[in-house]
Amino acid sequence: MSSERHAWGFADTPFDEIGGEAPIRQIVESFYDLIASDAPTIRAMLPSDDSVSRRKLGDYLIEWMGGPDLYSSERGHPRMRARHLPFSIGSTEVDQWLACMDRALDENRVTGDVRAFLDEKVTALARHMQNA
Repeated sequence: MSSERHAWGFADTPFDEIGGEAPIRQIVESFYDLIASDAPTIRAMLPSDDSVSRRKLGDYLIEWMGGPDLYSSERGHPRMRARHLPFSIGSTEVDQWLACMDRALDENRVTGDVRAFLDEKVTALARHMQNA
């Protein structure tokens, strides 16, 4: 913990503020479970076995939040928009994705400064993926 206040709180990184890898992996599990139950259009974009998608998103979020470079060490630069171009992502898909992420964060009791920080950054990222 640093004595300096950041947008996400007092920890050195959002990764540390949220509690490390385990809570992020749990958020991802909740998120994909919600996609499966509440966002059929998005679920249809995923392979029937979404375990690799779950791992990739977890790796990405861990690195993006300041944890170990699990994503880029295996896959190179994220190039998130380019990786999502094969899929038609309109405002409906963005809104569904954000609603599922919002509920996953709620279910995992992510609150306070780190929640506000994640809400802002994740919303910007999701909107950037829109291509239709």
